[in-house]
Amino acid sequence: MGFFFSSSKDNEDIDFERLRSDLMDEYGAQMASFSGGLGFCDMCDAEDASNDELIAMAKREGLDLRKYRK
Repeated sequence: MGFFFSSSKDNEDIDFERLRSDLMDEYGAQMASFSGGLGFCDMCDAEDASNDELIAMAKREGLDLRKYRK
């Protein structure tokens, strides 16, 4: 679809449960180390996020989505 948007077809082969778990771990570590409540809020957001939201969060955190391909 282009540079700024990823098509859902491209995202079909992503292991979203693993991505969700890793994001929750990352935000939990941030909560414990420096951001406190913000890390907790992000962790809760990751727990309830849709697949598209998970991808946006992963990109914001600089995660390599290729690592999550099935």
